Amino acid sequence: MADTPMVTQWLQGCLEMTARQWSIANADYSFRKEMYDGCQTLLRDAYQLEDRSALARMHEVLAFIYEQDFGVRGAIRVDCETQPILRDIAATLEQGMLEHECRFISEQTLGSYPRSGFEYARWLRGLISEHGASAHPFYNVYMLEKADAGDLKFFLAQETNLDPRFDDILALIQVGIRGDEKLEIANNYYDEMGNGKPEDVHAHMFSAALQDLGIDEGYIRDNMLLDGRISGNLSACLALSRRHYYKAIGYFGVTEYLAPRRFKNFVAAWRRNGLPESGIKYHDLHIKIDSSHARGWFENVIKPLIDKDAALGREIALGALIRLNSSERYLDALLNHSDV
Repeated sequence: MADTPMVTQWLQGCLEMTARQWSIANADYSFRKEMYDGCQTLLRDAYQLEDRSALARMHEVLAFIYEQDFGVRGAIRVDCETQPILRDIAATLEQGMLEHECRFISEQTLGSYPRSGFEYARWLRGLISEHGASAHPFYNVYMLEKADAGDLKFFLAQETNLDPRFDDILALIQVGIRGDEKLEIANNYYDEMGNGKPEDVHAHMFSAALQDLGIDEGYIRDNMLLDGRISGNLSACLALSRRHYYKAIGYFGVTEYLAPRRFKNFVAAWRRNGLPESGIKYHDLHIKIDSSHARGWFENVIKPLIDKDAALGREIALGALIRLNSSERYLDALLNHSDV
């Protein structure tokens, strides 16, 4: 069995490889088997042996690969075919990651959903509202009453695991669907793009909040919690993989549904600390528009999908519960960090 660190060690230098070196590596199935074995060792150490350092290395690997997936590289690398090996690694680790997440979800819950779109949407809202992530004390108590500017800085650094690439995620979720579902997500995407106004693009506004608190790449790298990275990797995994499309619908439906109440408390903490109004535009705006997007997601995406094929309800609920469970762990970690 390959030594666990070999996967991370190889990835550290892989972007310096030439197109010919990539071609040779892609054709070397003995090497690719070694990488697969290294991934399996990493999964075993992370999940069976519950080694947090192995779990951290595993998610560093996934985060590195997702950076390539969401990035555009320069002309010098256009002839480098990186996908065979990087997809080998990502697919192996993603399988283990999702299997682990599914262990915390009861089949009884997954099998109890209604078969009509209207009833399913109501059932799913209830499932979200009853979960511990829905009214978590990090937002409802700590953020409202205790968080200072330093806490908000640390928190926003964690939120870079999703917010800056949410427009790209919405673009990916539109691929392959038609009709009202596509129009609803497209409308959501257009809002993310500032409805055509560059200064109102949401990623730009989020960057303004980071700048107001002095958050740069170095700060994010040094302060990212493991559970924050896990949340970002789950988001990327479900958005990028077409076979997990319906999980993504449930996962990001939860994200839209919970954002307004969470952002309301963040805005209150921001203003209580007397921070610049320019930095709160992103979150203040989402209090209003995400309420509308959440309604639209349930009415125009989830309901029609269930009415077309009720069997999809299991996958949508699975994605929703993966989001809820991972969000609760993430918020627990933030609360624990704040109490230190």
